[in-house]
Amino acid sequence: MAVTVACNLGAAVLDVFSLTLLIPFLDLLFGQQATGRAVSDRLQPLFDRVLVAGDTMGSLRNIIVVILAAVVAKNALVWVSGQVGASLQEYITRDLRHALYAHLQRLPLSWFTRTRAGQVLARLLTDTQTTKQVITEAVTRSIQSGATILVSLTWLFATSWRLSLLALVVAPILIGLLQPLLRKLRKGHGRLGNQYGDLTSTAQEAISGIRLVKAAGAEAFEVDRFTAASGRYASGMVRVARLTNTAQPITETLATAIAMVILWVGAQQVQAGVLDASALIAFLVIVMRMLQPLKQLSQVQAMAQQSLAAAARVFEVIDHPVEQDTGRTEVTTFQGEIVFDRVGFAYEDAPVLQDISFTARRGDLVALVGPSGAGKSTLVDLIPRFHEVGSGRILLDGVDTRALTLRSLRALTGIVSQDTVLFNDTVRNNIAYAAPGRFTDAQVEAAARAANAHEFIQALPEGYATVLGERGTRLSGGQRQRLAIARALLSDPPILILDEATSALDTESERQVQEAIDRLLAGRTVFVIAHRLSTVTHASRILVLEGGRIVEEGTHAELVGRTGGTYRRLHDLQFAATAAPG
Repeated sequence: MAVTVACNLGAAVLDVFSLTLLIPFLDLLFGQQATGRAVSDRLQPLFDRVLVAGDTMGSLRNIIVVILAAVVAKNALVWVSGQVGASLQEYITRDLRHALYAHLQRLPLSWFTRTRAGQVLARLLTDTQTTKQVITEAVTRSIQSGATILVSLTWLFATSWRLSLLALVVAPILIGLLQPLLRKLRKGHGRLGNQYGDLTSTAQEAISGIRLVKAAGAEAFEVDRFTAASGRYASGMVRVARLTNTAQPITETLATAIAMVILWVGAQQVQAGVLDASALIAFLVIVMRMLQPLKQLSQVQAMAQQSLAAAARVFEVIDHPVEQDTGRTEVTTFQGEIVFDRVGFAYEDAPVLQDISFTARRGDLVALVGPSGAGKSTLVDLIPRFHEVGSGRILLDGVDTRALTLRSLRALTGIVSQDTVLFNDTVRNNIAYAAPGRFTDAQVEAAARAANAHEFIQALPEGYATVLGERGTRLSGGQRQRLAIARALLSDPPILILDEATSALDTESERQVQEAIDRLLAGRTVFVIAHRLSTVTHASRILVLEGGRIVEEGTHAELVGRTGGTYRRLHDLQFAATAAPG
């Protein structure tokens, strides 16, 4: 920052110096009798050295050299200032973006469930970029404009304090008259931001849901939606451009009017012998030079408001409390049992789970069934502490999970869900996610074979080195599920959570995935969220949840034999629907 200030101040001095240098030279060249005394007196020592008595062209040569040297030095300083300013703003933006992304990774899962993905991306990418304008406009350009104005005013007062006072009185009129236009521009830019967000959201929704769009034959509908949003954005851009284009002629007209007022008063001073003509010309040139930085300073507030609004959105995320790791004990194995002891949980004071108590021993397969919204997903999310229990406790081998470090606790847990997450990376790196150097190629291949995935991976263009599309769109649902199972097999977690991993698959894919799951289950404690009861008939224990409570517990045979029970009712509804014709 200090380098930027020094360079801008030096450039402003040289800029005004090169202009003012012409005043006494014009007197010399054209034989003026009077000179701008205040300025020429200060420059006299310089002219004594560079002017050769009686040699006008020699003097001209020397003055040209001095002016060129001043201009070169000025532009060198401007270049240095620009480089330093660009580095400053880009590196600050980079650091802010990095800090925000790192903070996002540490936010609790509940924050993401309440915030749309588009909003998260907008704050991470768009808002951090917009925040840069605070540095560009309110800092870098303000320093440059302020330095130019400060040096110019110094020279102007040295030339004619009367005209300088007049300029200081008249110039704010320009800024005041432009304010209504600047306010309209600020509001227009605000509307443009919202319209751009709508445009981005429309495109993001259609692209991420392209399968549904094509399945519903809704391509034309989505084109119409995007066209409408794009049209609104284009109309907003035209309105803002119209206002921007109006600002320039208005500014130039007002600036010319101010210059004419100064010229009129200055001409009267020239006639009165108070000021000479060359000094008046130089005065007017410097005043005109000041108008652009004055206009820039007047716009700083409008530009900064947009950036400050974006910065507020960024810091709203950064100020949100991160996920707290209260644990201090490292755990490396799971040998005994997981105990839910009167566990309760609420989302923002809305009860989700109440008085949940059960025990899952090593090797058990615990199935969670019940209607949507019963709390099944929330219950399993409490095991790796994606959410913290509100009341009660969860014990892992007799130790409260809150006393265990998050990293070590989650290392014991594997998750395979219906919505498989794959990244735009190679097949190998997707299987060995987050630990590509930890596993050998042989280990990755063994996990893929156990997951019934090796055969289709080999058929891909580059085998395990094939780069998958975003979210693995190049693969079928069954193939994506088998890669997720291979990932879980490779990490070999003793605790496994399955969220109906086969519900959306065709019969053949379900068979292959189920074979892989059977291998995955061996020797592990498994929690299965079941929507189809036929997949949990072999479970060690079935927990039936309703309204956030366990209303029934037992094996399939025990629960289906309870006439009037919730499990029996769900069972009869599903199997009746399966047996119905057509």
